[in-house]
Amino acid sequence: MDETNRLPLPNRDRPLYEVIQDFGRRLRPGGPDGEIDEWSVYDESFRRLVAWTGETGRFFEGLQALKEGGREHDLTYDPATASWLKFTKPAHAGYVVSFEFGAPTLEPALPLEYLERLLLQNEIFNDQVTFVGIGGQRVRPTIITRQADIPGEPADHSEIIHLMTRELGFELLPARHSVGYQDSLAFVRDGIAVFDLRPANVVRTPDGVIVPIDSIPVRLNEKEENVLRNG
Repeated sequence: MDETNRLPLPNRDRPLYEVIQDFGRRLRPGGPDGEIDEWSVYDESFRRLVAWTGETGRFFEGLQALKEGGREHDLTYDPATASWLKFTKPAHAGYVVSFEFGAPTLEPALPLEYLERLLLQNEIFNDQVTFVGIGGQRVRPTIITRQADIPGEPADHSEIIHLMTRELGFELLPARHSVGYQDSLAFVRDGIAVFDLRPANVVRTPDGVIVPIDSIPVRLNEKEENVLRNG
């Protein structure tokens, strides 16, 4: 059986900003499900996300990725739409960058934080990641998003640096502020930092265009930006 025959159709995808607004109401004090206890925020966030997608017809129980990916995602290529469905690891929502202990560090993201991170990636890189729904099982759900396929080869570090500094106006951060893999680069610009840019996450198209397809962007407060620029 061809598993791609039962993939969700893109005409039912939702823009990330709509999902963040609608799902976010479930997580606020006084929302329809009440306030989340701080000790169970991770599990309860997933429970509410599964419930919300079930109500809106976006819970695809049992749908699994066909290809193992990296640390955050597994993948299914949809040839009918030339796009990739990206599945977070079961019961996980990728990572965000935290400054809780001063220097930037990776920590597991809550579902809403993960979606906000993807929205920021769309804004910075003019990407078009959309929300598909939830797959897997209710007790081990996976967040599914869709991203257009970008044919090409991994960009090298010099091309990534040129894109980020010369074309997008970011400043390259010292290696001590990079997070993720050993070859990851980090950049900062006007209250925004982008982490985990590496050849595996940035494509050079056949026409020579450099396109980031995965990153960990974060909005910074004044203290956090000062840490990156002067710490």
